[in-house]
Amino acid sequence: RFCVFMDKFDEYIPLGFILGFYVTQVVNRWWTQVMTIPWLDTLCMNLASYMPGVGMKNTRRLITRYAMLANILTLRRVSTSVVKRFPTYEHLVETGLMTEKEMKKLEKLDKTTEGLHATAWYPIQWAQVILRKAKENGSITSDLLFQELQKNLQDISSGNGTLLIYAWVNIPLVYTQLVTIAVHIYFFVTLFSRQYLNPTPHTQMGGPGGDYAPVPAGTPDSVNLVGYDLNIQDYYVPFFTILQFIFYFGWLKVAETLINPFGEDDDDIDANYIIDRNFQIGYLMVSAEDDDEEPEEDTYGDTIPPASLPHTVSSYKHKEHAPVLPADNLHLSEEAMMLNNPEHPVFSQLQTPKSSPRISLSLDERQNHAAIDMVIARPQALL
Repeated sequence: RFCVFMDKFDEYIPLGFILGFYVTQVVNRWWTQVMTIPWLDTLCMNLASYMPGVGMKNTRRLITRYAMLANILTLRRVSTSVVKRFPTYEHLVETGLMTEKEMKKLEKLDKTTEGLHATAWYPIQWAQVILRKAKENGSITSDLLFQELQKNLQDISSGNGTLLIYAWVNIPLVYTQLVTIAVHIYFFVTLFSRQYLNPTPHTQMGGPGGDYAPVPAGTPDSVNLVGYDLNIQDYYVPFFTILQFIFYFGWLKVAETLINPFGEDDDDIDANYIIDRNFQIGYLMVSAEDDDEEPEEDTYGDTIPPASLPHTVSSYKHKEHAPVLPADNLHLSEEAMMLNNPEHPVFSQLQTPKSSPRISLSLDERQNHAAIDMVIARPQALL
């Protein structure tokens, strides 16, 4: 009876909704953090384009280092692997990411805020001051270019702030516990509800109103008192229950893995690689010298490139046809494509479309119709 009871009410646990909503929220948070990670490419390319020249090389490199420093200060607060790599400001000084003077400024700011607030915005402010000075001395020739570079710095600062907020405000722990408990309880109930039962048949002794007594299986007119569905086939391996177990617990494991994308698991974001990549590629972008050589000639000269570039043998095997749109294969006869010419015999055979007849009423007739409508509508309103 207990197994039948479990089988009847196990659907009352809304596991699909609870787990699906939870995993959706976790995946959305994970992907938002991935897309929020600041990359220095846009800033560095704009620096190289808007502040060219050998004389501005050190300025470009300094702004890049400040932007990189702000990113690292943020990742130190959200990633355990980064804080293990740079546990103190001294480690940043030793790696060339910060000078002694800048370290003292940050330490003074930490003392002022008592270490309660993030200070990743401070290097961005240093970079903004440098941009303002470059604008004042004419190194940045346009207000629009100055505004664009400031926006690049603001985007990096905004991305750092978003990462800090996601690390601070997490999914409520009680919801994570609720989902975990719901999954385990559901499969605890499943251990009983999915069992194959062989209930003892009973028959009513002494006719209607008599007591039920157990009888051997196959006895005519015997009944199943526990309410078990005897039409269910017995299979040695509970195939669909195993699939449910794999799907639901796999879903839960995915959420547990993605809930902290800056951890140290194999599937987490490698923040240290991002630091290394941004720092070197950023310096390469802003350190490129102006090329005074003549531009190369176009490889196709004055000719138009072919409709399809050459393939290798390997790629040609997987070459697909050009896209075919719905109207590409529509073919019309010559008569169907003829323009409207009333003198042509084809058009004389066609009937001119008739427009719907319109009733034209005079002013008096319209007033009479309005009066009739009011008389008809009044009894209906009274009803």
